[in-house]
Amino acid sequence: MTITSDQIVLSESEVMADTDDGGGRMSGRIVVSGQINNTFPDISRIDRVYGRVNLRKLYLFVNAANQDTLLGAHTILSDRPDDPNVHVLLFNTESHTDRRIDAQDRIESYVVASNEAPVWLRGRQLAGQRAIQALARTNNQQDPEPGQIYVLTDLDAGSEQYVRITGVEIKEQTFTIDRGSYGFYNFQLKTYVIELAQPLEYDFDGSDPHPTGNLKDNIKILKTQVADAAKYFGASPLAAPAAVGDRVITVQSTYSPLVPSAQSENAITDQAAGAQAAIIQPASNNTITVSADDVTTDTNGAGIYYTGRAIVPGTLVISGSNGQYTDQGGKLVYTGGSNNLDTENSAVDYINGEIRAFYSGGSRFNSVTLTFQPGAVVNQQTKQASLEVNQQTRSLTWVHQTEPKASPATLTVEYRAQGNWYLLRDYGAGELTGDGTGTIDYATGTVNFTLAALPDAGTNIIIAWGEKQGTVIEAGATIPDAPTIRFEVGETV
Repeated sequence: MTITSDQIVLSESEVMADTDDGGGRMSGRIVVSGQINNTFPDISRIDRVYGRVNLRKLYLFVNAANQDTLLGAHTILSDRPDDPNVHVLLFNTESHTDRRIDAQDRIESYVVASNEAPVWLRGRQLAGQRAIQALARTNNQQDPEPGQIYVLTDLDAGSEQYVRITGVEIKEQTFTIDRGSYGFYNFQLKTYVIELAQPLEYDFDGSDPHPTGNLKDNIKILKTQVADAAKYFGASPLAAPAAVGDRVITVQSTYSPLVPSAQSENAITDQAAGAQAAIIQPASNNTITVSADDVTTDTNGAGIYYTGRAIVPGTLVISGSNGQYTDQGGKLVYTGGSNNLDTENSAVDYINGEIRAFYSGGSRFNSVTLTFQPGAVVNQQTKQASLEVNQQTRSLTWVHQTEPKASPATLTVEYRAQGNWYLLRDYGAGELTGDGTGTIDYATGTVNFTLAALPDAGTNIIIAWGEKQGTVIEAGATIPDAPTIRFEVGETV
């Protein structure tokens, strides 16, 4: 006998409930077709307000008393719910034994932890809070936005929680610290009040405000990037009529909510229309030398050296008992000597003339000589270009020619994936890092980059950069012309 379509039925799993042990192996209980609540429960009034995710594991089952070969079967979602606030999707975990907690982990893994965010937790944040406080430097351009997902981590306690942002309040605040015999020191930081879609599950003991940044290296806020751990199948109405033989059809949307969410709007005021780029131009044809020893250290153990002025990238030379180093793209490169600095974690802030050196065997008491070409910071409005993302151009790898050519350490690439914005940045070494990878050739202006996730169709990839500007170094003293005073007397009548 032939296996007919009515003999291919759905079978329940062991536990048909929204508990951690839901799912499991096939039970053999057949789902009665057309029966109300045969798979999902009714929607309560509370669920309509706060939302809920119901997961049910079902099996395709051949209910036939013969040994004929099954030549194939498929499953589709042919009809969407009549309620516009209810959404249904299908996905396969490729497991006959997994439980609801495993399927939930698969859903939540559509984003994974990425690099550290430029913001850090402020003070102690307690379990149960639906809003957290955070800090950042005043020049931070990557403010948290509604819809973004961050990961809060406590490396010492082993705690980790993914949180979705629903609202952000941003201010700048002045803080004061007592430096003992050196007096009081005032500094400014950005402060954030970040509203969350779900309460905190753990306590996080964040940092007090400090000019060096985050004092708690075990408490971090990590950014996330799209991972696409699962593939989902759904249905969408046609946006335009389709006929037999068509190779392309137009639907209303290719997206569907995975979890309950809400939208909010934040006004942006008193902001420039485009981003600003800071370019360091040589202030002298000669290098200068600064000596330093017994420098101060921050709470993370880094020695902080100040040059007192901006540093032209690629001109810094550090020498002394800790070894000899040069700079490259904001990092230190070992060139000889003792090699007592951790070059991976040490960094150079060219604009502020600050070298943050981590010791791997040396000491801050060792004498250090800093030789560099002094620079002047020139702020300018960035040049910008956009690359359209549509169904034909949607890809991970992109190439763009900057014109005029981009100046080192000024280029950024921003793109939108799964409704969130992601960023790549050039720090002056010709490499793009962040949410993807890439390179830039300063001689030709060509930038080649690969995104960490496919950008959303119908959006634009935004590229911004600062251009190289010619400057004239005025050597020696400049004597201005002697002032003159001229009187003009009107005609007498």
